[in-house]
Parts: sequence; structure tokens; C-alpha cells
Amino acid sequence: MCKKTLIILLMTICLNTYSQEISKCYTTELIENELITNPDYKSEINKVFQQNKLWLADNNKEKTTITIPIVVHVIYRQSHSNPGIGTNIPNFQIEGAIRILNEDYSKTNSEFPNPPRNTFINSAGNPNLKFCLATTDPDGNPTTGITRTLSSKNYFLYPSENNDMKKDNTGGINGWPPSKYLNVWICDISSSGNSTVLGYAYPPGLQSWNAWKDGPVVDFQYFGTTGNASSNSDGRTLTHEIGHFLGLNHTFCESQSGGCCDNDDSNVYDTPATDDVYFGNVNANTNNNTCNDLLYGFSSDLLDMDENFMAYSNHTWMFSNDQVSEMIATLNGYRSNLKNSDVSVNCTGIVSNNNIDNKRFKIYPNPNNGKFIVVTENNVKIEILNVLGNIIYQSNNTSTQEIDLSFVENGIYIININSDNERFTEKIIINR
Repeated sequence: MCKKTLIILLMTICLNTYSQEISKCYTTELIENELITNPDYKSEINKVFQQNKLWLADNNKEKTTITIPIVVHVIYRQSHSNPGIGTNIPNFQIEGAIRILNEDYSKTNSEFPNPPRNTFINSAGNPNLKFCLATTDPDGNPTTGITRTLSSKNYFLYPSENNDMKKDNTGGINGWPPSKYLNVWICDISSSGNSTVLGYAYPPGLQSWNAWKDGPVVDFQYFGTTGNASSNSDGRTLTHEIGHFLGLNHTFCESQSGGCCDNDDSNVYDTPATDDVYFGNVNANTNNNTCNDLLYGFSSDLLDMDENFMAYSNHTWMFSNDQVSEMIATLNGYRSNLKNSDVSVNCTGIVSNNNIDNKRFKIYPNPNNGKFIVVTENNVKIEILNVLGNIIYQSNNTSTQEIDLSFVENGIYIININSDNERFTEKIIINR
């Protein structure tokens, strides 16, 4: 089976909306702009494709889990200076986003082993990747793997400022060495016209002098599902963008003129041809079949793979086997330095948070058996949420208060303490 042989795997923008009237992708425009200043970019991308093709031809398979150090750069505006407010997202939102990422890249996400439909269950691959927050910065100093930067900008306009969050002198922060760290920038992405931009990432192929651009950008409202995330966020924007970062394209046809095409290319031969974008839900009754796959080298005509993480459906849950192989080839080729990084990491999924460990706010004991003491200033509001974001406890506190959560199950809960001018967020661990 053979698809198109010449691939243009170019900077891919993950746009999502829940209306088909909204523009979906600016890939062509961005690539044209990139090629004006970087005409060799296209040939570099093709070199990565050929390198991956040779690796795959040797039937190489990764047998062990690949661990990737990640650093999350939170870029926030002046009015959100307190952690947990607006663009200055709380640590537990970052924890949740990385948890979802690790589930999706290890095939342990909640949809398996019994996904909403089993149409492509035999095609679902396991990347076996683990993303862990870095614990040492480029200078060897301890870090939580999270940086927080007050920006001179309230937002970053797409596409004119699509890389400004990646530089100190344009309202953002310089990334850490991309050969050792996966940099992820979280900020407010604003776009002109009738469109919503959730995130974007360069595919492998940037030359050394452009390496500062490397790493996904995600809008703060679509990073994870808790904290300050939008109610529309499924937490998988980062999953999608890292797919691009590791060499994957969208599964659907992005032609502005419409019509069928097999758009993912890049050594990926097991995702069916698809015409345009499907934004709806995917379940046992979903039966979109927009293209005749017999015309694209398949032995039978298949349904569209709307559940693929590289699609735009409301509910996605899988990578294909060929997509997995392509990402692993990238990590053994162009991004092999990232695979072999010597950066120390924290893989517990928990970020150290000392926001409340001060004279004004105390929680003890923590962990606890469901009963604990909260010491605060006067006139604050306390909220406790479960991991789904549901409020399970509320009160207006005047000083010291004993809280009894003995009615809830063991696990991790989030406490928000809100005063007139500040919001503090901490994790509570209940373990009887």
C-alpha cells in the first residue's frame, strides 16, 4: 500500500471550535510566511521524513518506555499576578494536563480497553512515552519544571505574534535548551476574525538557528480540564500538539477547495482518507465515510478515523500503529537528543506547591484521614473540589476551622482559599 511519496509536513495549528462556520486552520499561511524567511525549511522537513523512513525500514521497534523532560512556561498578564488567577494557571491544572498527556501516550486513557466504538481498536497503538517535569534547570539548579513570567502583553495575537511568548524581549520567556527539554508555553492566544486558536507546534525540521521556536504553545483555557480551563476543554490539545511536534500531521484533508485526500502522510499508512473536518462526538453510532479509500491504496473502504488524536472531533482517544512508529522514529532520529536527555525529572505527577505554607495560610495535617485544620485570615472563602472540578465543600472562614471530609473517598482534592485580592490553591491528600 502506498500513499503520496512527497510530504510537506509543515507547521500545524490546532484550531478547534464547536461551529463549522469558524475557520479551522492557517497552516498554509503560516508556512508561506515561514518559507519567506526560511526557504530551506521545506527541505529540512523532507530530510526528517527520509531519516524516519530509513529507521522504519530496518524494522526498528522501541522496546522500552521513553522518558521526556518537560518544562511548562506559564506566561501571565499583570492583572493575573497571583498564582491560580486567570492566565496564571494553578499548579493542579498543570498536573492534570500532564496526567492526561501521559495517559494518552501510554494507551492507559479511560477509553481503553473498551472504547466508545471498536472500529479501529486493532489499529490503536501505544507510543509508550512518559512526560515528566524537569527537576533541574539549564544551570543545574533545582526547579519544579514550571516557570511563571509576567508579560508586557495581555495576550498574543495569532498569527502576527505566534512566537512572541518564546522570547524574553517580546513579552515571553526564552525556552530552555530544546535538545534537553520539551518546552511548552501556556498563554492567552488571541486570534483575529472568526476563529479560535487552541494551540500549535512546529514539526521536526527547524534548523539550529531557529531552534528557539521549538515547542508547543497552548492557550491557557485549553490546557488540561481543571483550574482555569474552559468547560469546552477536553485536555487533549497538548496531546494533539505534541503529535505534531513528533512528526504527525492532521488525519483530515485541509484543502481549502474541499475534496478527498490522504493528508497525514509521513510514513503513516493506516489512517483512512478523510474529507474536511468532523467536529462532532464519536460513539458506536458514528459512521462517517467521506472518501473512497480504495482510491488511496487501501484494500477496503474504511470509515473515517474520527477518534484519532490528530483529528478535530469532540472526543478522540487513539493514535494509530503507524503514527506511533513515526513518533518513535522521530525520537530515534531528529529528536534523539531529547530521548537521551540527562536532565533529572519528577515523574510522580505532583508539583510541590508552597503557596499556603506561610504565616497567613496553613493546612495541617496534610496528608490526613479526612479531618484537618485550616488556619487563614479573616473574611476568606474556602472551596474544596474533587479531581473532576466538582465543589464538595464550601465555607466562609473567620480564622481557624476544622474541616471534616470523612465522607469522601481516599484521593487528591483541591482547596481554594479566596480573599478579596488573592487566591491560593493547594492539594489535599486523604489517605485513611
